[in-house]
Amino acid sequence: MHLFSCLWQDLRFGTRNLAKGRTFTVIALGSLALGIGGSTAMYSVVYAVILHPFIYQDTDRLMSVQVQSPEGRGNGSYYAIDQFVELAERSRLRNTVFAGIIASTWSDVTWTGAGDPQRLRGNHCTMNTFDVMGVAPLVGRATMASDAADGAEPVTILGYKFWQRQFGGDSSVLGRKLELNGTLRTVIGVMPRRFMWRGADVYLPTVFRRGQTPEGVTDVHLMGRLKPGVTRAQAEADLRPILLDLQQRQPKDFPKSWRIQLQTFAETFPSGIQDALWILFGAVGLLLVIACVNVSNLLLSRASYRRREIAIRASLGASRARLVGQLLAESLVLGVAGGALGVAAAYAGLRGIIAMVPPNTIPDEAQIALNGPVLWFTLAVSMTAALLFGLAPALQLSGRDIVRPLREAGRGSSGTAGQRVLRGILVVGEVALSLMLLVGASLMIRTLISVQSQDLGFQPGRVLTLRIPFSEQRYPDAKRRVAFLREVLRRVQSVPGVVVAGVSTGVHPLGSRGVTVESAGGAEPDKRPALWFETSENYANVMGIGLAQGRFLTEQEVYTGLHNAVVNQSFVKRYLADGEALGRLVRISTGSRVSAADAYTIVGVVKDRLNRIYTNETLPEIYTPYTIMGHASAMVLLAQGQPERLEKAILAQIYAVDRGQPVMDVKNLEAVLAENIYARPRFNLLLFALFAALGLTLALSGVYGVISNSVAQQRREISIRIALGASLRQVVGMVLWVGAKLLGIGIAVGLAASLASVKVLSGLVRNVSTFDPYSFAGVTIMLFAAGLFASYWPARRAARVDPVTALRDE
Repeated sequence: MHLFSCLWQDLRFGTRNLAKGRTFTVIALGSLALGIGGSTAMYSVVYAVILHPFIYQDTDRLMSVQVQSPEGRGNGSYYAIDQFVELAERSRLRNTVFAGIIASTWSDVTWTGAGDPQRLRGNHCTMNTFDVMGVAPLVGRATMASDAADGAEPVTILGYKFWQRQFGGDSSVLGRKLELNGTLRTVIGVMPRRFMWRGADVYLPTVFRRGQTPEGVTDVHLMGRLKPGVTRAQAEADLRPILLDLQQRQPKDFPKSWRIQLQTFAETFPSGIQDALWILFGAVGLLLVIACVNVSNLLLSRASYRRREIAIRASLGASRARLVGQLLAESLVLGVAGGALGVAAAYAGLRGIIAMVPPNTIPDEAQIALNGPVLWFTLAVSMTAALLFGLAPALQLSGRDIVRPLREAGRGSSGTAGQRVLRGILVVGEVALSLMLLVGASLMIRTLISVQSQDLGFQPGRVLTLRIPFSEQRYPDAKRRVAFLREVLRRVQSVPGVVVAGVSTGVHPLGSRGVTVESAGGAEPDKRPALWFETSENYANVMGIGLAQGRFLTEQEVYTGLHNAVVNQSFVKRYLADGEALGRLVRISTGSRVSAADAYTIVGVVKDRLNRIYTNETLPEIYTPYTIMGHASAMVLLAQGQPERLEKAILAQIYAVDRGQPVMDVKNLEAVLAENIYARPRFNLLLFALFAALGLTLALSGVYGVISNSVAQQRREISIRIALGASLRQVVGMVLWVGAKLLGIGIAVGLAASLASVKVLSGLVRNVSTFDPYSFAGVTIMLFAAGLFASYWPARRAARVDPVTALRDE
């Protein structure tokens, strides 16, 4: 009880002391609010996206069954429906590994019968999905055994966001019938907000049977929940005989050499910015350290004026431990108050961070918020920060010498030599850490500039893109899809303002599907992927792709579906060693075996065009008529002016062909690039730049404080120099030299630390070396100049000291 009584007394005394020194308290709390607030905001993102993104029951036991070659090729955890059914049945009969096995998809679902047709994100899933995932509906019910019976009424369960967006959260939607992919399904439930399995708008419970492809679904993702006590190795060993049997019967669906690997739910569906978040969390940690160092420096400066008070307490019998405890209690009050302000700052800044998160990079289930675990983290950080910034000043201030402080108090001493050295060391640390953040921000700037300034060979702002998601019910075969696209192209081409239009399976510079290619008479097949574009004859004209040799696909070739192909220069370099391309036969492998139907004759070579914008490289490409396979779903058109003005006219032409066909993602290519390519480096840049700017501000305030303190300590010496004839320039130079030495040492330490740690940023830096000399040189010059500017004002004040007044005061 005595301990708690002393602690309570120290906390009250510390609070009164902080209230007296308002200027110090405001500056210290501001520094801590920035550091703790940034850490809290970033931790809330890390916690929601990486540490706890899912609400499903025991996700470490939910396993995807991956089948891949040693090179990582294969279908992964996707299986044909017949394969899934056999795996599920045989596993259920053995009853040794999985408590339940589920299948799911990521499907385009067409909703009709309620105004304009809409494309929804659907998930064709097994009936037991919701039981295996361990989450009950928010409204209504999950599927029951009766829903799987022959002749049962088809049902659907809505995703929470779709329910809110389309029905305003009205629970009366239960029992309503929705026409999805041409089938009337009854709504039986709505899943909770964070149940976003595959990000679905609608869940379509399905009974998968051999030999059937319900609503065009041919492949499904397989996942199982391990029984208690079963390990990954045991499960892999149990599944191997089943998969070996499947391979013997269906060898084309398996790589020549393969292995089984079970992956947890989090490993199967990681965040696309996971590495970036950890690095940014480390960066905000540096900012927090800078804030703590800055407050520690402020406390040391304040200690100069409290030495007499502490000496009197010691002379009256207070032990050093008691004095240190009292001073740390004051720091604890400061830390907790700074933490509270930090939470407010994090709450204000979190919306901005969420708005900057690149699309499709975090799990749909993740909910970023200041929840209980985040607030506990903030409390722990606040108390740790209090210890970090309070311990050194407390130990310095509670030294054993109690005579010297009493003797020097009357002379206005500004601290002991030890305190001055410690403050200098702390400033050097601040400068070094600030430089590390500035280097990171500079590399992010260089990366964004490099990515955005790459020559695409065309003007993306004049290209309109859209996607036409075909459903298996409306367009079950290539012939019907091709007929639809041909008529749409004919109509769109006649729209005023359209220069030329085309269709393709991919769009430059976003790439397309990767396939393995073999050249007739070639050496051992190159397993590295080439990009396969199934296009119309005008696609190259829309994208400004120039011809290097031969010709591009003609309208007649595309119309008749001739097996002719055009390749790019990189394709020739990789696959055709002799450089002779025209007339050569190449085969495209979409599986493990290549048939004669996959053979194409090269009729032209186009110039290389950037198709991997992040790495500034061009992969081999092969272009074939879209009419052969009928996979093309992306339409691109070149406009005379702003393509957005053509949107209504284009949609009108598409709906004139088929009023029930949805169209989605109608955007100019510049907007597509901003969302899909530039968003990640911009996100990294904005946060790094913010942390670096705050770190620089804190570091400069530290430099200013130390130089000001140094001027106060040297006031008598400066007065004598001025009295003896020292000029203003000489006095300013003397003070600036002190700042320059601290800055020089800090910059040297910061450069060494940056060079040693900058490799951590290699995953975020694109088209620029992590040891980019311009970045290092630029931030070095900027930091040194800013530091000298911060030192100039105390120097200028020192040069204007009146020597008579100063010496009389001494």
